[in-house]
Amino acid sequence: MKNLFHKWSTGSKRGYFKEGDLTEVTEELSNPARGWYQIHTFRIEQEPDFDELEWCVHKRDTLALVLMDIGFFRDRDLDEEALGRCGRILRFFADRKYDCIVRAVYDHEGRAVEREPFFFKQVLSHLRQICSVLEQYADCVFVYQGMLVGNWGEMHTSRFLHEDKLVQMAEVLRSCIGDRAYLAVRRPAFWRMLHRSMDGENWSCLDHMGLFDDGIFGSESHLGTFGILAREEAAWNVSWCREDELAFERELGQYAPNGGEAVYGEGFVEGMTPEGIVRELKQMQVTYLNRVYDAKILDVWKEWSCPGQGVWAEKSLYDFVGAHLGYRLLVRKVSVSMAARRGHGNSLLEVDVENTGFGGLYQEAELYLESLDEKGQSCPVEPIQQVKGWSSGEKKQFFWKVDPGNYRLYLSARRKRDGMRIRFANPADSEGRTFLGRICQEQGLHQYTHER
Repeated sequence: MKNLFHKWSTGSKRGYFKEGDLTEVTEELSNPARGWYQIHTFRIEQEPDFDELEWCVHKRDTLALVLMDIGFFRDRDLDEEALGRCGRILRFFADRKYDCIVRAVYDHEGRAVEREPFFFKQVLSHLRQICSVLEQYADCVFVYQGMLVGNWGEMHTSRFLHEDKLVQMAEVLRSCIGDRAYLAVRRPAFWRMLHRSMDGENWSCLDHMGLFDDGIFGSESHLGTFGILAREEAAWNVSWCREDELAFERELGQYAPNGGEAVYGEGFVEGMTPEGIVRELKQMQVTYLNRVYDAKILDVWKEWSCPGQGVWAEKSLYDFVGAHLGYRLLVRKVSVSMAARRGHGNSLLEVDVENTGFGGLYQEAELYLESLDEKGQSCPVEPIQQVKGWSSGEKKQFFWKVDPGNYRLYLSARRKRDGMRIRFANPADSEGRTFLGRICQEQGLHQYTHER
């Protein structure tokens, strides 16, 4: 461990700062709204066995994909019992602190043509009903995927995917969900159909809509996600070639999450490398992936060594991917400097943090400095730093005023909505706080110089 000392003075007082151990850890952090997930499928006409479901959830996951099959009601509205069941399912996951990826579907067996309603007005009515439930449980819904239609709800093999119908379905979802949860459509071309006014270079995601991709690595086109025409040769609302769509996804990923399933594509994955896998997941800004499907490609990742050196040299590609899904906040450097140089009256603690994850931090979070005196008593928490929209690869600097004394400094982060702890990718104490270092006055320095 490095022994880094920073010396400063304020008036007649002289202080020292000794940096803590900021080595990067390689564990998968159970932070909210990111990571691996499992699918939990429910037929809405049947009451789930919640006792059995308790044994099926993955305890380390913070995400769960809740797939609710409403195909039984294809020719009529959901009744009160079914709507109540939808609520009880979401409540089960909310009580266990899961962020839900929700997908309501007519089919979960690849038979959407048989199970979808005959009339489009029934689809719209079902969407409104589902939204009425989502409104009640908005705090536990992270992403709502799809628009009910298509095989497995993946927006393909359906009569209801014409642009005019997509626009109507999107309006229902937007009006009900607003900015309380993210929406996701299956292909970038669908997103562009729903954002005609953003045709051009200067656009942003203003309606919390992103993408989901259940064909990642399934083929060169991600099983039809991408097209063949270059962006400059194609219209705004059609599929572009792989290279251009990946560039589009990287841009969109600054505003809304992307995720889905990795699939073993025969003849395609064999030609990829660990470096290529990581590069593509970063381009897509992937926040969440299915931890069960496709087991074949996940097993390959477990066998492949992680690209790169340092702390990851002995880890597998699977370990690296799991740790970097979504945001991953790493404290890079801590120092104390004379604030007078910056036009301030007090000295400043500077903390440099980088988001090394594949995706962004899409929900509001709060960073704050905690201090403990020599007796272990907590001192007042320093002013909170608000963060949101922290992009992949982006570095941020945070500053707090400090005075000479004898106390330890910890960096903490929590999601603003519910106070859930967000751990940094550095060593943490039992409460999940990252030890930044120790402030001490000159006369007390001798007792700390041999700490490791």
